[in-house]
Amino acid sequence: MQNLWADLDNEQSPPAPGGHGRARRLTEPVILSSLRDWLLHDYVASYCRSLTASPLYRRCYWVDALGSGAKAQSDTDAVAPSAAMQGVAKKGRKREAPPVPAALRPLTALGQTLAQEGRSITLYGIVLEAGSSRRKEARTPKEGLAISREGGVVRASWLEAGPLLLQALDQAPAIFLLNPFGQSLFTYDDLNLLYQRMAPTELCLLIPHKQVEARLLAAQHTPAATSELVALLRSDRWKALIPKDQDAPALAQAVDGIIDLLIGSIRRQFLAVQRIPISMQVRPAVIETTPYSLVFATRRQDSLASMNDAVCLYHRRLYERSHQGVLGEAWFVTQQQERLAEALEQLHQRALHLGRTRNIRRWPDLRQQLLLASFGQFTTHDYNEVIRTLLRAGEVRCEWRRPPAAGTAIPEEGPLPGSDDILLW
Repeated sequence: MQNLWADLDNEQSPPAPGGHGRARRLTEPVILSSLRDWLLHDYVASYCRSLTASPLYRRCYWVDALGSGAKAQSDTDAVAPSAAMQGVAKKGRKREAPPVPAALRPLTALGQTLAQEGRSITLYGIVLEAGSSRRKEARTPKEGLAISREGGVVRASWLEAGPLLLQALDQAPAIFLLNPFGQSLFTYDDLNLLYQRMAPTELCLLIPHKQVEARLLAAQHTPAATSELVALLRSDRWKALIPKDQDAPALAQAVDGIIDLLIGSIRRQFLAVQRIPISMQVRPAVIETTPYSLVFATRRQDSLASMNDAVCLYHRRLYERSHQGVLGEAWFVTQQQERLAEALEQLHQRALHLGRTRNIRRWPDLRQQLLLASFGQFTTHDYNEVIRTLLRAGEVRCEWRRPPAAGTAIPEEGPLPGSDDILLW
């Protein structure tokens, strides 16, 4: 893999705003760089903000094991160090802070943004330079390996450093970015180390479809490859997925089946598991789905809401940017607005029907069911506007357990029912 956090395809120019730029090849470095940037700014930032609602959490970790050629601590590029990395010499003079490794700069910048907002949580990054796995011996713990609770670049793979890294994280919330289909296929037991964590644990498993295809085809010919897939999926049902005709559609269907089996093995351990296709713009007005999937798993409703919003906002932005500067841009904008208005009206009707038929009394419960049924299609704000619209129209009433105190400012858009408030349909 190429440099972690690399600019999107330095050797190729992205499409120009006017729509006449060259098409961008969806190479792996381009996809991984875009994925990391999106997760950090749209998901990690939101999730960290939600964690500050609890006084239990004062730090959160981003553990990136997708691999890199990232520079280590010797990186000499000029970077403003974070306050936590600065020291003071004996005579009151500040020691020159070590430069921040290139792989950690986006984390440092996001941590500084959270600090400027007054958030009582510190974001640390741990980047495993060797990726998730790199050779058959990867499960052997690396001798002399030390992992700091302050984060950093670790010269090892996840299968080498995972157990030690989990000890260092202790009970802090952590987001894990892994590829279980690397050079050494994960086993169920490797992932079970994460399933057993009692602390908030967010899984982001990147699944390259070509690697899944290669594993599936190899399993037709070698017992070792067969045993590896069974060890990961804890099932041999994947054998029925092997296509007789190894054409593209048949292989794509087989890959979908393998990913579904992986999701099934994870679902028992988490509140929600979602498969997220990764789409990118390749040229003006053209968006393609890449041969990668992100499997996201969480036990927390706030994390699920953060990822839902991240997916929804990404797709809306992607559509808008793909049509910027093209002929008839205003028409595309109008079409998008009309489709969104129609979708929100359908959401309104689904919420009303679900609330009445199941007599759901709490808005957070109803919103959760709607979100899971339409993951990534609407933001949390969209859902909240639906219940406010229903309340204003008198299609549902609310018994407020804690009416606003005298003089308390009520949001202009109207109050939002909470966990203690009862909906009456």
